[in-house]
Amino acid sequence: MDLQRIARTVLPDRALTSLRRAKWARECRRIASLPPLTEEDFRGILADDLNLKRGDLVYVHSGMDGLSLEFPFYRILFLIREVIGSSGTILFPTYPNHRISSYEYLRQGHVFDVRRTPSYTGILTEFARRQRSAVRSLHPTKSVCAIGPAAADITATHHLSPYPYDTSSPYYKLIEGRGKIVGLGATTNYISFGYCVDDAWKGRFPVRVYHDEIFDAPCINYEGERVMVRTYAHDMSRVIHPDMPAFFQKYVSAGACRDLMVRGMRFFRADAPKLFAEMMSLAERDIIAYPRSVYRK
Repeated sequence: MDLQRIARTVLPDRALTSLRRAKWARECRRIASLPPLTEEDFRGILADDLNLKRGDLVYVHSGMDGLSLEFPFYRILFLIREVIGSSGTILFPTYPNHRISSYEYLRQGHVFDVRRTPSYTGILTEFARRQRSAVRSLHPTKSVCAIGPAAADITATHHLSPYPYDTSSPYYKLIEGRGKIVGLGATTNYISFGYCVDDAWKGRFPVRVYHDEIFDAPCINYEGERVMVRTYAHDMSRVIHPDMPAFFQKYVSAGACRDLMVRGMRFFRADAPKLFAEMMSLAERDIIAYPRSVYRK
């Protein structure tokens, strides 16, 4: 058992929250002390370190507090679009639940409006959602917005399956579209793509990742119509990933996924089809990114 899991076991929630805040405050001070990146620096990181190129389909995780920038944060969207060009498509998570789990969000009966409900997955994702050309998937908790020529196709069917990361989802379509996943000021502890493996196995997966309850969640589509979207919600008492960077370092190839430290800041890059194939192969050997303590009894 690692120190983090021991702490979760023996310390009260208030103490754990205090420790996390103190750790994050130290990290923010460290980032603030670094030389800020210029737009040219950032463009180079996108192309040279994260391997983005013209025509790419790319899903972006972002943490602005993890970056020291000489330019306004919103310029990141345009820098990525410069690198991938007009033929490329960029995706962002635009989850609507703020400081509560998806399960609690659904239980509270919120109405998700694909046009107006804000994203609480970071300030860059909300900026992207507000772009006139952005298209957002109709999902009450795991919505994705996309900008580019593949945007409509990749978001079109998200609401058709109760499993938010299966073949109907934009996440799975990253595999079909030979997409890439990058983290900007973030580590692979925040990568959501791994849930595609869980949903590919469904009931055969060793961990029961969802609550048993299935929700009929009220949503408003782009036509202003109220529709009900069926979905499961993750059980956060079981969805525990202690150290994803270490898991990927140990079990998957550098070509599939790797965390990076560039100029003192955290980034990651992943190749969606390669990562999915390798994680599926690992799962067949009962190697997954969950501790044994949360396996099905």
